[in-house]
Amino acid sequence: MNSREKRLALILIISVAVGILFTGTNSYFQYKQGLTENLEKAIDDFEKYELTIGENENDLLTIAELQRRSLNPDRKQAVADYKNWLIHLLEKELEIEEVRITNEPSRQVDNQYWRHTFRINCASNLETLTDLLYRFETKPLLHRIKDLAVTPNGYDQLQLSLSIEAISLTTVDEENVLQDVVNLEHDESLVEGTREEFWTRISNRNFFGRENKEPTFTAPPITATVGEKETRTLTASAGVNEQNIQEISFEIDQDTLPTNFVASLVGNRLTVSSDEVGTYQFNVKVTDTGLPAKTIVKPLSVSVREKPAPRPVQPRPEPPKPPEFNVAQLAYFTSTIEINNRVQVWIHRRDLGQILKLPLGAEIAIGTIKGKIHAVNQRYLTILTADNELLEIKAGKALSTAQNITAQAEGLLTP
Repeated sequence: MNSREKRLALILIISVAVGILFTGTNSYFQYKQGLTENLEKAIDDFEKYELTIGENENDLLTIAELQRRSLNPDRKQAVADYKNWLIHLLEKELEIEEVRITNEPSRQVDNQYWRHTFRINCASNLETLTDLLYRFETKPLLHRIKDLAVTPNGYDQLQLSLSIEAISLTTVDEENVLQDVVNLEHDESLVEGTREEFWTRISNRNFFGRENKEPTFTAPPITATVGEKETRTLTASAGVNEQNIQEISFEIDQDTLPTNFVASLVGNRLTVSSDEVGTYQFNVKVTDTGLPAKTIVKPLSVSVREKPAPRPVQPRPEPPKPPEFNVAQLAYFTSTIEINNRVQVWIHRRDLGQILKLPLGAEIAIGTIKGKIHAVNQRYLTILTADNELLEIKAGKALSTAQNITAQAEGLLTP
């Protein structure tokens, strides 16, 4: 065997060894994966089994409880036992007279239980009706009041009409068969509250009025400034109760108050504050005084903002000056007089009751008219102002009627 053949033989042996090793390794990993999947399935099946066992135990407890509260599985005996208890309850315990109790034929439902229907008609008062309802609800039986009709009958009497359904299971374990319905003890845990609480809720109701409704409350938007308290008055609309007179109370749900936020209520006055900017939300409970009282819970949001920048101080405008009276309106150019070849201008000051006699070139300052006497004749008086403007006043006219003839001339020369 030459070297080439030896090399080929070696390669063949190595290839066969690698193939055997790869096949074995692959089979091992497949086997391990199968074991892992089987183990996970077994754990899952075991958990489902335990869950099923627990559910079965709960179901068995429920079935046992239903059996203990079921009437006798014999339907005739069940009707007799339940009717006997109704008679004992109404006539002996509650001492109601003229009670009429009837029953309809029993009906079997899905071969699982019998449904027995009874009807009661009697006269009573509100307190006795309350006792009847309380004793009925605390009797640990499979029964219910399907319908209850109450009609006024005199000053304090009520005519009652009840429709009752009672259940007896078709299969009951022998140890759970109820033998004595009349002496079966009441269980007060079956109702919410004591007999006195029952009486309070029922005696304060008007059976012929409208049902109490929940109050209506819309949370107002509140904006506060950081570090400052903000107060709002909360308002709500009460529902409708028997007397149509209700009061509303507000309460903060303290468990919903955010951190770094303070809220308090005094009556219906809500005060909030926070030292940090942000939006805060909490719940407010609104309760009316109806019977039964109704409560709603509403979220209320408060937005806390930075303090606004101070406004710049605006300078106060100076008050307007009172209008000045131009006394030139009371000074009249009346005439000119020539004395010793000197011309005088006479101006009547009505405000002073004087006549000014001014020569040419004299200074004059009366109201808005200020300057020097420039020229005069029988018809016009001309005054030269400090701005070298000529003012012309007609004879017999007030100085305030002066015309600026310099400005008029300049206007004519302007193209």
